[in-house]
Amino acid sequence: MEMQQDLVKVVNARVGESFNIRIWEDRTRGSRWTPEFDSALLRLLNDDFDRTRNIRVSDIGMRYFEFLPIATGKHQIVFEWRYGWKFSAENRLTYEVVVE
Repeated sequence: MEMQQDLVKVVNARVGESFNIRIWEDRTRGSRWTPEFDSALLRLLNDDFDRTRNIRVSDIGMRYFEFLPIATGKHQIVFEWRYGWKFSAENRLTYEVVVE
């Protein structure tokens, strides 16, 4: 399967003020979004899943990530769509966080 690359999404933030990133997630087949970022520049405060549909054959909802910027500048968060049993990502979403 060829990995799909999305455009870089930009988030504007301020040091000391948290911001949220919301991503649709389908956990039905055991996959999840996993964030990769520099923890010296950003802190992950919360990672929550709001289930919108949970029936025998699907587990679908919105995934909420709350980050706190620690330093000014341009920082990157890469979300990888991963299955627990695979070493490589199926997809990636990239966010550039511009912190004042």
